[in-house]
Amino acid sequence: MKTWYYIVAGVLAVVVAGSVLWIRRPQEVVEEPFQPRESHQTYRDALTRLGVAETAMGEAWINAAAQVMDESSGVTPPLTETVHFDPRDPAAVSYWFPVTRGRRVVIDLEAEHTYYFADVFRLAGDAGDNGSEMEMEELVASRPEDENQIIFEAQANGFYLLRIQPELLRGGRFQVSISESASLAFPVEGASQDDIWSYFGDGRDAGSREHHGVDIFAPRGTPVLAVSDSEVVRVGERDRGGNIVTLRDDARNIMLYYAHLDEQLTTTGTRVSAGDVIGTVGNTGNAITTPPHLHIGIYQGGWRRPVDPWGYFVDPPRVTPVAAPEGSADRIGQWIVPPADVVADQRVPVAASTVARVQNRNPYLRGAGDTFAGAESEPDPELQPPAMRTIAIDAGTPLLVVGVSGTHVRVRSLNGAEGFLPVSDGWMESSAEDITLSERRRVRDIVSGDTFATLEEGETVARIADIGGGEVVRLDSGRVAVLTPDS
Repeated sequence: MKTWYYIVAGVLAVVVAGSVLWIRRPQEVVEEPFQPRESHQTYRDALTRLGVAETAMGEAWINAAAQVMDESSGVTPPLTETVHFDPRDPAAVSYWFPVTRGRRVVIDLEAEHTYYFADVFRLAGDAGDNGSEMEMEELVASRPEDENQIIFEAQANGFYLLRIQPELLRGGRFQVSISESASLAFPVEGASQDDIWSYFGDGRDAGSREHHGVDIFAPRGTPVLAVSDSEVVRVGERDRGGNIVTLRDDARNIMLYYAHLDEQLTTTGTRVSAGDVIGTVGNTGNAITTPPHLHIGIYQGGWRRPVDPWGYFVDPPRVTPVAAPEGSADRIGQWIVPPADVVADQRVPVAASTVARVQNRNPYLRGAGDTFAGAESEPDPELQPPAMRTIAIDAGTPLLVVGVSGTHVRVRSLNGAEGFLPVSDGWMESSAEDITLSERRRVRDIVSGDTFATLEEGETVARIADIGGGEVVRLDSGRVAVLTPDS
């Protein structure tokens, strides 16, 4: 990625025929309820103003918000994870995930209260040597007050980050779901992606030009539909396109070009809604020698920028999430101790899936019989995903289970590092054992290290792990703490 791209925050100046043409990165479509909110920053400012930011809890809350921006969990939607926040341990979680142009992202959140913040940021590639580091570029969407959902549409291939953080002393169990779908209606009645027989970027005229759309084959006379609430800006005829209709979708700043129609059933200046019939499938124009089909193209911000319609019309491959083993959610909040060295992955594991591949079945095009994986297989070459790391965990290290996603649990070490481990019936149960103290011991908070009590010789606690110089224990109250010598 060129360094100057970021200096001008995604705005490029291109000189064309002596004039300056400004090309901005297409912005996300975000409806009013999900517009970016500054509530998280406002809350942080309030903590500072009231002096809470200087306390151990306040500082931990602020640090947690910053840490998860650099150490987010990688996700390939769809994702569902149940995660628990301990009100005594200020924490946050974050997920980064790729989104294909034209996809609608729905984030559903189930929580025990509404005293939490959820925000979506667009990630930008760093101009580093390997191109894998990511940085925040812009806050693009937020959870509305008193609601538990965020919805937005991506108008360019990119990576996004979701951060979730309860207010101080607010915890509880959350269920996080991230899913994607096509943002526009399918343009041919009764058809589907299986009827797309040629694709964006296919060669035309012996390779002298590229196909700026997709072709959807259907019987002559099949109704052609408006794909969104738009305005009809042209109904006419062109040499290549034959009978055409052009719509303008102002909400997405795109032009929708329908070609080869048999009949045009709308008029210029008409406002149409998604699903309205605007014509019928035909083979007019230069499609006269091919079977009837609709050519539809999408242009962003004008005719100079054709984009692949695939993500707008075709849902991502269906993935059936692997069900969590029975009782695995009960492990949330437990401390576990691996009996051998293990490696936790920062990426949220998902069920293995293959991107749905469809075949170019149009016998009139070069490349007939070739397969095509859709836009998912062709990410923006200028963007690379964040570097994912693994966390080596030594045998005997105490780990807190803070979440469950499918067959994996999210674990957090005493130093705050998080990763995912497969559920293992062999050792995932809490390994606490009762011990009787042989001397007076200090009881320290597991997060701050502050002493908050003492235990006398002869008292009994449940020991979870020996961490060298101290022991992680569960008190009779259920609170987990660290015992150290009283000296």
